[in-house]
Amino acid sequence: MTSTTNPRRLARIIGALYLLLVILGPIAFLVGKTGLVVSGDPAATAANIGAHEAMFRAGMAVAGIIFLAEIVISAMLYVLFRPVSRHWSMAATLARVGLAVVQGINLAWSALALSLVSGAAYLSAFQADQLDALTQLFMDVDAFMVLVWGLFFGLHLAILGWLVHRSGFLPRLLGWMLAIGSIGYLLQSFGAIVAPDAVDLLATLVIVLSVPGELGFAIWLVVRGVDLGKWTAQTANVS
Repeated sequence: MTSTTNPRRLARIIGALYLLLVILGPIAFLVGKTGLVVSGDPAATAANIGAHEAMFRAGMAVAGIIFLAEIVISAMLYVLFRPVSRHWSMAATLARVGLAVVQGINLAWSALALSLVSGAAYLSAFQADQLDALTQLFMDVDAFMVLVWGLFFGLHLAILGWLVHRSGFLPRLLGWMLAIGSIGYLLQSFGAIVAPDAVDLLATLVIVLSVPGELGFAIWLVVRGVDLGKWTAQTANVS
């Protein structure tokens, strides 16, 4: 591993992909969801998706790019942090891959909603209000699945924060910041499940707690990379 891996280059690639996700995440939400999905109004939701099909599909395409990038980042993070602990690095990787799988599956709900507003001949078997209700249902499930992958991501950040803190080749402060971010995601997901009325507060909370750590981690990797000497020293103590 040490003869073929350039940890600084690897870190910068991870950081660049991380920053890409920071940009694409809001775009996928704003393009594919905001303004189209009207809570409690199935007819309006179905009409919006049908009238803005191209925008809805663009949001789906961006979401597809995101979950593919997540898989690549997962593999690279495993290589970067394997010298710290191969077991915990693998756990962090599996958690992030699980996130990506849920994100990929989540595209199915958007595809189903899109099919329901397509006007296909076979849909004549349903009443208009039934189609609208099913469209709203699939978009509600889509929104709930975000909370599911949030659980995976919260676990990932908690482990990643520990790996960063223990590594020695990255600032310990970044590890603490990532761990705090994990609390935000876990609180949002579990909180929205048990206290759905607090969903807006929880959404704000996760932004406040997670953005500093994730953005700081990404920027540090791009600008500074890792301490090569300390990374190399860790390869002799893989646990």
